[in-house]
Amino acid sequence: MKKICLMAIVLLSVSTLSAGAQGMEDALRYSQQFYVGSARTMAMGNAFTALGGDLGAVAINPASTALYNCCEFAITGGLQWDKNKATFATTEGDYYQKAGRTVFSVPNISMVFSLPTGRERGLVGYTFGFGFNKVANFNTRVAFRGEDSDSSLLGNIAANLEGLDNTYLTDENAFYDGYANNQEILAYDTYLVNPYHSTPDSYIGATENEWASGGLGVDCILDKSYDRIQKGGIYDMSFNFGLNFSDRLYLGANLNVNLVDFTDDLLYTENGAVAGNFFDSGFKSMKYNYYQETSGAGLNLQLGAIWVPLNFLRLGVSYTTPTVYNLTDRWSEYMASGFDGTTRYKSAESESPVMSCEYRVKAPGRLSLGAAVVLGRTGLISFDYERVNYGKVRMADNYSDFGDSVNSFYDVNKDIATLCGKSNIFRVGAEWNVLNWLTLRGGFTSHVFNTPQYRFVSCGTGIRMSERSSLDLAFRARLKDTYDMTPYDDYGFNDAGVAQCLAPVATIENNAYDLLLTYRVKF
Repeated sequence: MKKICLMAIVLLSVSTLSAGAQGMEDALRYSQQFYVGSARTMAMGNAFTALGGDLGAVAINPASTALYNCCEFAITGGLQWDKNKATFATTEGDYYQKAGRTVFSVPNISMVFSLPTGRERGLVGYTFGFGFNKVANFNTRVAFRGEDSDSSLLGNIAANLEGLDNTYLTDENAFYDGYANNQEILAYDTYLVNPYHSTPDSYIGATENEWASGGLGVDCILDKSYDRIQKGGIYDMSFNFGLNFSDRLYLGANLNVNLVDFTDDLLYTENGAVAGNFFDSGFKSMKYNYYQETSGAGLNLQLGAIWVPLNFLRLGVSYTTPTVYNLTDRWSEYMASGFDGTTRYKSAESESPVMSCEYRVKAPGRLSLGAAVVLGRTGLISFDYERVNYGKVRMADNYSDFGDSVNSFYDVNKDIATLCGKSNIFRVGAEWNVLNWLTLRGGFTSHVFNTPQYRFVSCGTGIRMSERSSLDLAFRARLKDTYDMTPYDDYGFNDAGVAQCLAPVATIENNAYDLLLTYRVKF
């Protein structure tokens, strides 16, 4: 089975980000969904394709509202913790650092209106509903720091610039001409990358010294620091309609407007202020900041059905059409240098203009199947299977279709089709009515498409406060996953294609937790 490179979605390298270009990681970020829902649905692993009857399930199966025979309003508030532990392996040893983010949000606000027809058979009722559900969460923070003497970001930039005449870096339209990316232009503008031996198309990084043999190397110890904060999510605004036929067949439809809000803030530094360091350039420090905001919206249609062939058995199906997002990226980059004043290089700072790009992402359709066994008033158990083919994700500019060869994202789409595959998502949930006012719940979810694999365990409780109101509490933990990343790429390849300067590797261990509280009232 094809694998999705999730590391590219979760955290990009500094060198990739510096290009300011939209790519596979953007397309996949806005195509994946991790339902939050209400406290009840989350506690049961969101295994609600066949269950319905909960406003948090509207984004899973639009037929959920058709089971209502009364009107209801529900609101959910919650906390989300993201915890990361980084092990930064360098030439000087292993360094450890923890980072994370805690965010409060309102992931679900929903309402349903039930209108009975007065009939006992056939169309016995229909419903109108509205739901505001969080279906993706981008909040995370990763940080690591350590000393290294094998390579540097500036050496990587110098190697990437090799062969480009430096007049392209100083031109007044350099940021728009496309010959070099913003990070490369800023490094040259702040003397962090300079001409090598006065040759206009050969470069040396300020952190590199020239060896007697004629080669280049860092030699000295650099203190490197990486800190990246991502914020935002995708919210699904659903306009729902449901039909109830004889209390046996329930049909529903959603018109979904998906709202995207994403912020990316990266700070990377290298410092040479370590005893015994002697850089030929007089280098002392470098600071690089990348900041991006993405906003936009997508539209899709969702159809669902729940069938009750037997009193204790429910079967469900839901299909979501592909979602086409219209997105806008705005980003800027900043770089500052520090030198000791003993050479002709001087401390400087430079900032790129605010760049922007409008583009489209076509997220694939989603098919969900479910089955649930209801054990009278004692409890229930529910199973879901969801299928998504991420190999069908596509990107396009505003001037061509997704499949056009003249589409500026044509090569990106070819990579997606080659590298990305089908995702199998399994959800299971259970509920047990301990007392007539107290319910216990549990659930498990597994996304099988990548390494690392996303797995969630959840639990919760429901408290019936009165005939018309109740409170639900849920806790969910994403089981630990581990992945490797580097702050920049390896460089200095010899004739055999072997990199001579290796970037240090950070191994990230990630955990995430959610705590939700839902209040619902019938009227």
